[in-house]
Amino acid sequence: MIPRYKIQKIHDIWKTDNKLDTWLKVELAHLNSLLNDNVCTREEYDDIINNVSIDKDRWQEIETVTKHDLQAFIQMLEESIPNNSGRWIHYGLTSSDVIDTSNILMCMQTLNVILEYGVMIQNTLSVLIKSDKAESQILARTHGKSAEVQTYRNVFNRWSNSLYLAFKLVRETKEKISVGKLSGVSGNNIQNPYAREVNALRQLNLYPTSCSQIIPRTVFLDYFYAILKVVLAVEKIAYDIRMYSMDGINEMSEPFTKGQKGSSAMPHKKNPILTENICGLTRLYKSYFNTAIENCTTLFERDISHSASERIIFKDAGHISCFTLNRLNKVLLGINLHTDSALTNCENVQENIAAQTKMMTGISQGLSRKESHDIQQEKSSSV
Repeated sequence: MIPRYKIQKIHDIWKTDNKLDTWLKVELAHLNSLLNDNVCTREEYDDIINNVSIDKDRWQEIETVTKHDLQAFIQMLEESIPNNSGRWIHYGLTSSDVIDTSNILMCMQTLNVILEYGVMIQNTLSVLIKSDKAESQILARTHGKSAEVQTYRNVFNRWSNSLYLAFKLVRETKEKISVGKLSGVSGNNIQNPYAREVNALRQLNLYPTSCSQIIPRTVFLDYFYAILKVVLAVEKIAYDIRMYSMDGINEMSEPFTKGQKGSSAMPHKKNPILTENICGLTRLYKSYFNTAIENCTTLFERDISHSASERIIFKDAGHISCFTLNRLNKVLLGINLHTDSALTNCENVQENIAAQTKMMTGISQGLSRKESHDIQQEKSSSV
């Protein structure tokens, strides 16, 4: 992600240093399962645990030769062990075992950060819902046309509920994707028995899943879908605020700070740039989600058609969701509720929107629905 939209906590999860640390964490969990299965000795295990270290420069140097990042990583780790014990690192595994299991762990960490931002924005909305201005009237519109009178609280409650459902799915997805894979080159546990795989994964608080050489991308699609639900909820709120701020409506608007300029040519402009920015980023995320869908189709037991895009979309999914949540939270903290304009808008269409009540009165007095509807439609000045 470019610095402008980077979230530090997300960056810390997906940066190279943490990726390598996570790879090592998976390798050591597997090594422990080898010890428990009497494949390596306690002495060999202790030799590795006491000496293994990550040398990023050496890893990059080896990769220039191997053209394979995980193989370079394993070679670098083995070099850090002062005797032959290092040969047990990665024993019976394939690179996707470590990379995919690590990606699951980092996806789960990312979802945790998203939930932290979720608590923040839900608290902000809770304050808005309880505010005095939330009781003020505002026009409900369907198809962009006047429908009936509601309150700001009705609007805020819908916003809050959409976010609640999105974050509920994020929590459920954390549990759903808590799987790993240490089953070897075709996923058949030929070189690493199932019991050994289970033993290692439980140390990582993960469970095995049916795999080929890779964890099915439909599993990772759950990660992207949960974030999509968050992004769509954020986009809807931002889009609403943009519409409410339009000239002729002017019922609420995002904060506009002292000294801020809306246009280089038109001094009067107060453009909704924060919510427009949010909508632009959510548009980008939807293209990422489509890429995640395409990644679900791979050749037989695997290919690497998904690999390049995943180096971008895994982490950028976290950046976009958290950045837009944070930006929307700032908008909601400083939102301007133009209650006088909203009330005027309600009064200007009061006669038309009263037609529904009058139609229902006619029905209750014995008119057919069509008769009562036709009468009120004829009386309405806006058909």
